Amino acid sequence: MDLLKSLFESSPLIALFLCVAIGYGIGNVKIAGVQIGGTVGTLFAAIAIGQIGVETSGVVKTLAFALFIYSLGYVSGPQFFSSLGRSTLGHVHLSIFNSVLIFATVWLLAQALDLDKGTAAGLLAGATTESASVGTASEALTGQGLEAATVKTLQANIGVTYAVTYLFGFTLVVFFVSVVAPRMLGIDLKEAADAYEEELGDVGEDLDPGQEEGIKNVVARVYQISSPEAEGMTVAELEKTYDGTVHVHQLIRRGRPREIKPGLTFMSGDRVALAGLLEPVIEAGAVLGEESADVRGISVVGETVEVVVTNRKLVGATLSQVRSLVPLEMRHGVYLAKLTRVGHALELRPRTRFEAGDVATFVGLPGSIEAVVKAIGYPIDRSDRVDYVYLGLGVIAGILIGLITVPVAGTPVALHTGGGCLISGLLFGWLRSKHPTFGSLPTPTAVHLRDFGLAVFVASVGLSVGPEALNLLKEQGVLLPALAIVVVLLPIVISMYFAKYVLKMNPVVICGALAGAFTCTAGLNAIVAEAESETPVLGYTVPYAVGNVLLTLLGPVIVLTV
Repeated sequence: MDLLKSLFESSPLIALFLCVAIGYGIGNVKIAGVQIGGTVGTLFAAIAIGQIGVETSGVVKTLAFALFIYSLGYVSGPQFFSSLGRSTLGHVHLSIFNSVLIFATVWLLAQALDLDKGTAAGLLAGATTESASVGTASEALTGQGLEAATVKTLQANIGVTYAVTYLFGFTLVVFFVSVVAPRMLGIDLKEAADAYEEELGDVGEDLDPGQEEGIKNVVARVYQISSPEAEGMTVAELEKTYDGTVHVHQLIRRGRPREIKPGLTFMSGDRVALAGLLEPVIEAGAVLGEESADVRGISVVGETVEVVVTNRKLVGATLSQVRSLVPLEMRHGVYLAKLTRVGHALELRPRTRFEAGDVATFVGLPGSIEAVVKAIGYPIDRSDRVDYVYLGLGVIAGILIGLITVPVAGTPVALHTGGGCLISGLLFGWLRSKHPTFGSLPTPTAVHLRDFGLAVFVASVGLSVGPEALNLLKEQGVLLPALAIVVVLLPIVISMYFAKYVLKMNPVVICGALAGAFTCTAGLNAIVAEAESETPVLGYTVPYAVGNVLLTLLGPVIVLTV
């Protein structure tokens, strides 16, 4: 033990990264099919190692938290601002309603049981699985004019309470949204999901969650004109018949390519390259003649682009409505091949709706696809280039915002680094989505910064807690799990009935929305598995985006009001 203490004193970074390594190892272990995750694992490992007594740098802790909270805002920014529209008002109202209930529950428990500021803030963060609240609440304590020893004790209470209540809050949310909520709503989740899919429209063969079509829906085929009814037919007449689902890509006549124009007529012996959706292409080909293996002189060059949906005119619109909102001449030769929401591929049904933050995969001609991308949102940058000027300015802006103080009831109140960097991240992420020519921060890089920053921050918190963690566990160890259950159950049950009777939401969507309001992705995954359908995802994204922001900001509010 003395050897370890000597090693950690000479290089605290070893202790820091040891906590991350052990924590993520613990987080990967499944208990009853559920993983607690690397964040909680890291905190437990740090609290255990912290018993030795390890001093970590406050600068490292602040830097890690700034990177984490800025990246969180940056990734959520486009979706957060785009979600604030009429089509998603119900989901926004549910998330706000749920957050208010959570705050009220934690505040009332704190008053009734005389909980200190740190324990109350840790209860909020842990029961709702909102890790960012740990940082924003910890920072808020430093501006309360308390003695340094008191602040340290309260911050230790945040960390320990968060670690204990997270386990119970996380497990309860996952179990409630996937098992209890469907029964309380009076539905069989699988049957209700199937019925909702029928409402959205037919799409053909259903796939299991996570599966995709092995035969792609967008194809190119070559046909030789041999049908009498095709001779004399124009390009425009053929394409109009199939309402933009088929287009004539190339035409070879007597060995030479002809320029494709709407008025160009087909002649016997022409070889025509059709591109479009599989079934309409086959139908159109049957009208033209026989399929040909002769592809001399024909070159079909397509492009695949992933686009983040941000256009407010399209948010909330069904796929059928999007076809009418985007002119045929603009989307000519461009086809939607895939629609993904929070990592889940949605089935392309006529009444499936676009939501802010969806990733739409388009396949089409290079010239045409650019116009569609601009009409939908912004393309995902798959390069590994990072605009460090933009990143640096964003973090600096957040720190400066956090320094602004406003007197409230005679007490100076500030957002501190956490709140400031969250706001700047949201704004800089949104600005990047509107002008994707600058400020590159690829999503995988931003997610890495977010997760790594959180891991280092949580490790720093756990190490600084030290022996004080045992004191809180001895005093309130049995009480904390019970409090976590109350903080989850009371708001989630009331929010469920609010969504059903006031907002009139579909029961399947309600289950996904509740998981989103508690920022619990594992809960969504459990619902999808139980429903054997991706339809619960339709309710998740907006409450998740709004809940992430509100619950993060509630950390300081609890500190100020308890």
